[in-house]
Amino acid sequence: MKKLLNAAQTREADQYTIHNEPITSLELMERASLAFVSEFEERVSTESLVAVVCGTGNNGGDGLAIARLLKSKHYSVKVILVKVSSELSDDCLANLKQFGSDVNEVKPSEFVLPNSDVVVDALFGSGLNRPILGDLEHVVSTINNAESKTFSVDVPSGLFSDEVNLTGAIVQADFTITFQRPKLSFFIPESGSFVGEWKAVNIGLDEDFIEAQNGSYFLLDHSIRKALPPRVKFQHKGHFGRVQVFAGSYGKMGAAFLCSKTAMKSGAGLLTAHVPKCGVQVLQTSLPEVMVNVDSEERLISEGSLQKNTDVVCFGPGVGVEQKTVQAFRQLLEAGVSRLVVDADGLNMLSENSELLDLLPEFTVLTPHVGEFHRLFGKCSDGLERIKVAQSVAKKKKLVIILKGAHSAIIVPSGEVYFNNTGNPGMATAGSGDVLAGIVTGLMAQGLGSEEAACLGVFLHGLAGDLARKNVGEVSLMASDLLHFLPKAISNA
Repeated sequence: MKKLLNAAQTREADQYTIHNEPITSLELMERASLAFVSEFEERVSTESLVAVVCGTGNNGGDGLAIARLLKSKHYSVKVILVKVSSELSDDCLANLKQFGSDVNEVKPSEFVLPNSDVVVDALFGSGLNRPILGDLEHVVSTINNAESKTFSVDVPSGLFSDEVNLTGAIVQADFTITFQRPKLSFFIPESGSFVGEWKAVNIGLDEDFIEAQNGSYFLLDHSIRKALPPRVKFQHKGHFGRVQVFAGSYGKMGAAFLCSKTAMKSGAGLLTAHVPKCGVQVLQTSLPEVMVNVDSEERLISEGSLQKNTDVVCFGPGVGVEQKTVQAFRQLLEAGVSRLVVDADGLNMLSENSELLDLLPEFTVLTPHVGEFHRLFGKCSDGLERIKVAQSVAKKKKLVIILKGAHSAIIVPSGEVYFNNTGNPGMATAGSGDVLAGIVTGLMAQGLGSEEAACLGVFLHGLAGDLARKNVGEVSLMASDLLHFLPKAISNA
């Protein structure tokens, strides 16, 4: 896992690296520009016409260095230096001198974008502290209205790194190549929509310094794979945990199937599914590995009996919100369940019966999407406010909250937030959440703590989605495809 930095900490990391490597600021700028160009080359052919739009600060200096490097690699490059300020930063001025005289210097109001296939946006960087207004809005709108692909340097110009502030003009990037770490705003729906695809490139900032910084935000990476417990010779199924799943109702037995099978595929040793009578034949024929506990009701769950020696319970997929099922949930909570995952209709029950929140055991995992989160904890103005509300709730009630989305966030009782970068839009499909609940439950059954299971589960869920996309595409991707590719995700994580 990698710690995310705010804008001030990024500047401090720059300065620490400059003073302790040691390296000059101009050399660090060159290193960043080389990293940008290396990534750019993989995506843009040398036949493309490239326009590099530079400001007068250090982001503009990056742009000038990038333009020089692209020219050396035989790209056709035109440079426009927008006179944001009458004075250039020292490193911007040094790179302007290195580039030579073939630079079109213009006032913002006079900006015209030359004919180009690709625009490199190097107008403003992560240090921006005020919205883009006035004549500079013309520059941004011209870039946004062009048919060219836009690559932003570090951040799209006008986008704040650490907050959601959509006042003023913001460059709509197709791709952002960011330095060392992605920015917090990349993970928030309202601000992240300006970023396009993104890739963080290593520019050699001191990693020990970065990881020593105070902060609550982290990015999941393949290192989370270490949390997966190894299989050891002479272990038996009892070592891998006993799961009890309360899922399904009339017409929604698919949820019980997906959640139960995924829990088993994730490594759970034994699983008993509690389902209404109408679901017995469905599970017994489609999933013979699972034991079935039959409710007295035909079409819904009305009993919340906790089986002896159960290690973890998952409650909610497809159960509906009938009053008898609410009472079954209450019965389960009052029975003293110790490790719990609550998904789907279980979350809706909590939102409609808030007193049940106080019965949840510590470190319960909740898996809301945005709508479920708002029903549970109140409507939020934007994604960053949702994160802050989730941090407050997780701390107060000692819960683990998986806030599902394009970059699902796992919020833990310490207040730390772990963002995920696996997954794709094809996973926005019915049953995807049932699969995630099953993965987390199966991992918890094997002894992982709620926090580790949530982080690893979300990472594997997204990775299975990425593997599925390569095979079936985003449009045709179904929840059952996630199940199919989960074993490969586990082995390749």
